[in-house]
Amino acid sequence: MFKIITYCLFFFLSIGIEAKKLYTEIPALVHLPRSEQQDTNGFNLVDHLPKLFYQAIIENKLKLWDSPKKQIVISGSALQKIESDNNVSFSKVENLFFNELWTSSRRKTQFAVIGFSFLSESKKGKISFGYIDFNEALFLLINNTIPTNVNGPAYLTYLDAIYSRKYFFNLVQFGSNDFSSNNQNSIKIKKDAFNSKKKITGLTVIRNTKMVTYNLEKNPGDINDPSSGINNAIEYFLNANKEIIFNYGGDKYFNFSNNMSDITVTRIEITEYWEKKKNNIEYKPMLIKIYVNNKPLNSISFDEFLKWQILFNFKNIEDILKEKQFQFTLYKINNEMIPFDESNLFIKALNEYKWSQVRNFVKYSKD
Repeated sequence: MFKIITYCLFFFLSIGIEAKKLYTEIPALVHLPRSEQQDTNGFNLVDHLPKLFYQAIIENKLKLWDSPKKQIVISGSALQKIESDNNVSFSKVENLFFNELWTSSRRKTQFAVIGFSFLSESKKGKISFGYIDFNEALFLLINNTIPTNVNGPAYLTYLDAIYSRKYFFNLVQFGSNDFSSNNQNSIKIKKDAFNSKKKITGLTVIRNTKMVTYNLEKNPGDINDPSSGINNAIEYFLNANKEIIFNYGGDKYFNFSNNMSDITVTRIEITEYWEKKKNNIEYKPMLIKIYVNNKPLNSISFDEFLKWQILFNFKNIEDILKEKQFQFTLYKINNEMIPFDESNLFIKALNEYKWSQVRNFVKYSKD
């Protein structure tokens, strides 16, 4: 009899524990502290999302509400007064909050962001900037890309960044439970929802892509050097068609005349879209920027550039670039500039290492 009672008690306790893990559309408040965001994520929502919203608020393109109840609209001028009175900046808030709804079953977790809140610190104490409704901001989140560093992808909309969950966050409120004083239960709920074997539905999968800009480097010792050949072919073409120089911004530096002296192509920058599929990298040239007599012309789309029909060794220049049988120096990956003396390390990282950990490879290779 005692065994039966003990078994029943254990059974009902188990049901109670399990029930806490099963819920539908429970309000959750998620906290993204600025100090805890790492560049290994590839992007920083605390840095960039408030800046995106701020500009729209000032231009009256987005409503800033006093709270999630949405009773009072804080105008752009009122927001600026809050900033000046408290010596704080909405664009540089220390604490970004996502107001969400969480749903969890035995096998999967789903979350939906319904709004954003902002909190900063001042000498007068904590300053709450208000609330932005997710649906009202959706047009901004879809139509704008967040800046990404070397670890991030080539393109990432703010919406996809939010739904990637590739950022550090704390669960500070769940339903009626406030974890500001004790976060142990918060950690358990978060772990069960997002760090267990449950499938997280609606999650954005970040692709292995980069936007890479590099400079072609000549190799004078190689008579078949592709970089030198491309440089010379473009130089010859521009000298024979000088009007093209002026069509792409050359009029800022040169005076057009029939007697204009020959020009020299001093630098060529290529911007490409790189995508890693398994162990192979596919390259798609996007832009070319040509420097004439050390003066930069306007960037030219590769589709437009191909209309010049320039060939080298009977090959299309686009095909030569895709072969990568030439020397080059990385200039930029996504939105991050690359130090000249680290170019080779970054190239090696892109060729040999995980694209979400490019910076780690470079850091530890230097050490």
